[in-house]
Amino acid sequence: MTSSFNQPPSITDQPTADTIETWLCEQLAASLNVTLETIDPDVPFDSYGLDSTEVIGLSGDLEEWLQQKVSPTLLYDYPTVATLAEHLADRSLPQE
Repeated sequence: MTSSFNQPPSITDQPTADTIETWLCEQLAASLNVTLETIDPDVPFDSYGLDSTEVIGLSGDLEEWLQQKVSPTLLYDYPTVATLAEHLADRSLPQE
């Protein structure tokens, strides 16, 4: 089953925090081989037992999907799906 969230957002259609959160939850569930329902956006990434290789892979996939640089350290700076999604959505807003 392929999610519509696998397609990158267009340049003019920047993703919202909710869209990024959904994408992150789907990717995390797939990476951990668990159901989507077991992923809580407010639970820290380290609670899921992600190792450094998985963090790098997730940040790389996120970078490709968002079409913008995403450092693996962001998953430590913003330690939950919800906080990371909010940060990335804010960062995607056009600068005034």
